[in-house]
Amino acid sequence: MVNDIYRGEKYLEAMKAKIRPGDIVLEVGTGAGLLSCLAAQLGAKKVYTVEQSPILYRVASKVVADNGLADKITLINAHSRDLPSLGIIKEPIDVFVTETIGTQGLDEGIINVFADVKPLLSPTARVIPENVQFKHCLVNMTGVREQVEMMSPILGIDLSALNDELQSNNYFWMNPIEMWREISTTAATPIFDLLNFEPRECVQSMQITRENICDGMLNWAEFTLSERNTIETRYRHFGSNWANSIYFMGRCSVTRSHTCTSTLRVTDDWQGWVLNWTINTG
Repeated sequence: MVNDIYRGEKYLEAMKAKIRPGDIVLEVGTGAGLLSCLAAQLGAKKVYTVEQSPILYRVASKVVADNGLADKITLINAHSRDLPSLGIIKEPIDVFVTETIGTQGLDEGIINVFADVKPLLSPTARVIPENVQFKHCLVNMTGVREQVEMMSPILGIDLSALNDELQSNNYFWMNPIEMWREISTTAATPIFDLLNFEPRECVQSMQITRENICDGMLNWAEFTLSERNTIETRYRHFGSNWANSIYFMGRCSVTRSHTCTSTLRVTDDWQGWVLNWTINTG
């Protein structure tokens, strides 16, 4: 993440908009300490930062010391769910920031993190990010799919059973997906508030935009960090720490007259979601 300069700049923009001199700031997911150091440099009176990995906790401790910020930053080696009971944080938090964002949005537990820290926040606390929206569209992935699935017999031998070992039939592609591969409009779910999360099933509709072969669904998440400042988990540029998440399906031909209906439901553990879709050819 620290080498993803674009992501760092987006977070810095949001922190500049929300951190005021004298604020008490809490971060969950310290990593190497980048965001906590930025918060201290932006004028926070005190920064509490939580990292459950002992290795990263030691790294962050050295980074904080190397940057002369040990008097402003308190590192806590713990899980976010244990924060309220530890009693280390005694004053209400003015700004909460976390970058626990996975490629599919929720897979690093960001909703649970918000639930863990909510009792520590002041009634007027400002949070980064604020909300999340899930997006997806149908794609043609010829040339990519052949790299991860057995599409035809090899030397006359049917090896298609290997396809069953692809986890959830999901593939992460670490290269930009060209616009011409998108063969439908983009569906967007309603916006989910992260601090006051309410899970609900969402139904979306997409229109096929070009006659092509459909291979599956490209999906990503878009987070609002601050006003007019969003970041998405889709891989669009070299250096991004995220990837393109593609769910493959049985190949089929589609035309402009076809539509697609999708249903998205956040899982009960709040760390993922289930997406189902139907292409309507009638």
